[in-house]
Amino acid sequence: MKVQSVLRQSLPLLLLCGIGEVFAGALFGKSTHTLHLLPGLIVLIPALIGLRGNINTTLGSRLGSAAHMGLISSKDFWNDEMKENIKASLILSVVMSFLAGLLAYGTTIAIGKSSVGMLKIVVIAVLAGTIAGVILAFMTLSIILYAFRRGLDPDNITGPYLATFGDMITLICIFSIAVVIGGM
Repeated sequence: MKVQSVLRQSLPLLLLCGIGEVFAGALFGKSTHTLHLLPGLIVLIPALIGLRGNINTTLGSRLGSAAHMGLISSKDFWNDEMKENIKASLILSVVMSFLAGLLAYGTTIAIGKSSVGMLKIVVIAVLAGTIAGVILAFMTLSIILYAFRRGLDPDNITGPYLATFGDMITLICIFSIAVVIGGM
């Protein structure tokens, strides 16, 4: 693939992603009241954001590779290969979100900071991680399908798109769930 083609496919998306990351930072900055309301949540946020990025960009890469190998196509998009990848991604989201919640609670206690309690942190982690995982799985499918229909290389657009919008969606899910859980 020529450099010009990669630039044409990736540059507009990378510019959009830069703007999206600024938005994610602003969202994080506006949510400091929730961080004060739920001590220990600050430890969970980087873990869930990293987790979402890792799981969904890996899903995007796997689907992009499956497309290159001919295992999925725009005509036979929702086949067994696609279903298995989505299922594995969602199971991994639930399990790893649970573990991230436990580790965030343990880390908060280990460094001597107060926490809202293990149950609240774990519930926030599992709900936010799972909801963000489902949303991002559908976004991943949409990106792959869009790339197929436009004749683009999914590998050039999936990673940046999911990394940026994954951060925003995960932050929105964490803080939304935290506000609901914090009020209980």
